[in-house]
Amino acid sequence: MSDLEYGQQEQMEDPTMVGTLRAQAEMIWPLEMPLLERLGFGKATSLADLGCGTGEFAGRAAAQWPDLAITGLDMFEGHLELARTAYPVERHPNLTFVRGDARATHWVDSSIDLVSIRHVLHALPDVGQVLAEAKRILAPGGTLYVLAEDYAGLIFDTPGDAAQRLFFDAEAALTPHGTNLFHGRAVLRELMEAGFEDVRVDPILVDTLNTDREVFARMLRFWRDGYAAFIAKSGGFEPADIEARFDALREAVEDETRYGCWLLFAASGRRPAS
Repeated sequence: MSDLEYGQQEQMEDPTMVGTLRAQAEMIWPLEMPLLERLGFGKATSLADLGCGTGEFAGRAAAQWPDLAITGLDMFEGHLELARTAYPVERHPNLTFVRGDARATHWVDSSIDLVSIRHVLHALPDVGQVLAEAKRILAPGGTLYVLAEDYAGLIFDTPGDAAQRLFFDAEAALTPHGTNLFHGRAVLRELMEAGFEDVRVDPILVDTLNTDREVFARMLRFWRDGYAAFIAKSGGFEPADIEARFDALREAVEDETRYGCWLLFAASGRRPAS
């Protein structure tokens, strides 16, 4: 098995991530699904979901497109066990989950119609290697879909600016751990450098007008519980300060008079046909 380690590994495998991934899927899937239709998910026959986590995306895709054979791949067996329980083969015969390394998967060359990589690349040390593997396993003309995070795209109506500066202040602390909090803005260039064609980026804006405020607030609560101590320790901050900043963001989302949004970048590209 892979020896891949990365700066957010402990946090990505923390129990709070289960709730984070569920909340994120509840928020993003309704906005994301029409784009996936345009990218051909409904017409393809096979999808490899790299870094699938607890299977929230793969499970929804399996239900939406029952003729699409989907394999979710992740390094953490704990998340895969949860995925298999939540999406059993009896209800989703087109869906399987396997343990593996996104840098070196089990698929043979040119064998997959679609590859998806969501909420992952900003936390990995070698984006280029993962994209190269995605290109290798894609059939000529196959599509790569990446949902990229850029934490400058979190904007909230909070009093003062300490809470809004949270992720900017955390950047210097997390970069040495291999985390790129502003990865989203680089995803277009990365796909082009990896040799994909017809690369485009579609913005997905989750906000307090198009999603349930309670779900949005729940995600921020899980972020606080999973990351506040890590950010504080890495950056020399007081844990209470970081927790208070997360709480200020959450309180803004819970307040019906205030606005908050999360801008994500949905990047796609095709493996050249020849």
